[in-house]
Amino acid sequence: MHARDTERETAALRALLDLSAQLLGAHTLDEVEAVLTTTTLRLMRSRYVYFLSVTPRQDALLLTHAAGEVNPPLGLRLPRGQGLAWQAALGGPAVLRVDKHQIPDVAVRLGPAPDQHLLYAPLITSRQELLGVLTLGRLDPPFSQQDQALLLAFAHAGTVALERAREEQKVAQAREDTLLVLGLAMEARDYETQGHTRRTVQLAQHLGRALGLGATALDDLRQGSYLHDLGKLTTPDRILLKPGPLDPEEWSVMRQHTLEGERLARRVPGVTPGALQVIRSHHERWDGQGYPDGLAGEAIPLAARLFSLVDVYDALTHRRPYHEALPSQEALALIRASCGTQFDPALLDVFLQVVGWEDGKGL
Repeated sequence: MHARDTERETAALRALLDLSAQLLGAHTLDEVEAVLTTTTLRLMRSRYVYFLSVTPRQDALLLTHAAGEVNPPLGLRLPRGQGLAWQAALGGPAVLRVDKHQIPDVAVRLGPAPDQHLLYAPLITSRQELLGVLTLGRLDPPFSQQDQALLLAFAHAGTVALERAREEQKVAQAREDTLLVLGLAMEARDYETQGHTRRTVQLAQHLGRALGLGATALDDLRQGSYLHDLGKLTTPDRILLKPGPLDPEEWSVMRQHTLEGERLARRVPGVTPGALQVIRSHHERWDGQGYPDGLAGEAIPLAARLFSLVDVYDALTHRRPYHEALPSQEALALIRASCGTQFDPALLDVFLQVVGWEDGKGL
């Protein structure tokens, strides 16, 4: 083997390792497509790279990512069979190479761009399922057989990454569905609380983003929001649905729902330690007079302090067996009056902004 050939093979291997390393950090379909597009542009020295993803019914290719000098509108749709990308996808060579002087009439031209050398690499799984087509173009020099082989390797790596991301998406959705079902199971026992789970999850996420929480903390908060009342599944109806005040013995039973919820949630696959903190501690108070552990101030986990605001606000503004729904500003006035006793003052300021508190109203 000539030294020049060895250098080319070494460079190709490095390029493939570079792409593979980049793909390892991509976890969603969108991230994989973006990495595949931008990294291929750099490593293949192309003028542009497009990723065309297949629609669920496989009746069209959609332009979902583009990198380089040419930026056509994302969402561009190629019906099945139209253009060279479909020709590559429907039984052509593993990588379709087209010289700029031999572009056929069936090619789809995007604007007045000059003729370019083209490469098309379909991403096809071992089950012969089309995931998309990677498209490259450059003015000169022409793409070589080595370029073809390298793009084929890129397409294989992209296919594996997309399949992995798709499986991760399915697992995440299954977990989300499980959490929602568990939250709704609690609501099914009490018609008055229906919608509480979805509302508190949404508002807690809104507040978490306003506070600048990262992805991990937001995931903890979302899971904890779904499952915060899970322990009430073990609370007797005579206590849970009692229309009047609870006596001391009944309160003692009711307060066990945070510990029971933590115990039950530990048996749910994938529930994070941060979510367990929300379930256990969302009835703690800033002044230390809450339950189950009597934690005070910043000893209460942040997500639990945050969620307690959301939980109380939703409970006040929706009808329950023991009270009618309050107008939002009246509920916020009551919450504000508990600043520094029940609620964290710093979090309360942000919460009031998020829910649209108007100073003076409701007082």
